Amino acid sequence: MTVLSRDLDIALPADVVWETLLAVESWPRWMAHVVEAAWAEGATPGEGARLRFTMQHLQAAPSVEAEVTSFRPGRELAYKAVGGDLPFTDGMHDVQWEWRIWGRPTGNSTVTFTLTYSAPGGLPFFRELLGTRLQVLNMADSSLHALRAMAEGTVPTAEAAQA
Repeated sequence: MTVLSRDLDIALPADVVWETLLAVESWPRWMAHVVEAAWAEGATPGEGARLRFTMQHLQAAPSVEAEVTSFRPGRELAYKAVGGDLPFTDGMHDVQWEWRIWGRPTGNSTVTFTLTYSAPGGLPFFRELLGTRLQVLNMADSSLHALRAMAEGTVPTAEAAQA
């Protein structure tokens, strides 16, 4: 199992960051690798809810259907791939995304993004080891900085995804 994680301090209260994260339809505005995203029709955000998103990944635009596996309002949103164009990267299986928000006594927050996946041995594993890990960590850094910029309103949202 591979676990990749990044975190960033954001000068906003946890509830503001949480609302920005829960607005799934806005993900393409601050996640450069997400083309479109939405909660499943009729879904209420919570454990077991479904969402879908399309990513820009290499030369493809795979669609991912995911199910929320952990939902703690204001603190944690985790979801795993359960359908769509899987695997969207050779060598990656059992993909799960997790966002955690830590409210600080100062009123600021720390946001942690974690991607967990399995990578079996063989050629796909070496492709994953050499390229995917670095790409995921760069994407995580970019998304966290853009989330901060969008939540703080410090840059126009069209530019947030490029931050």
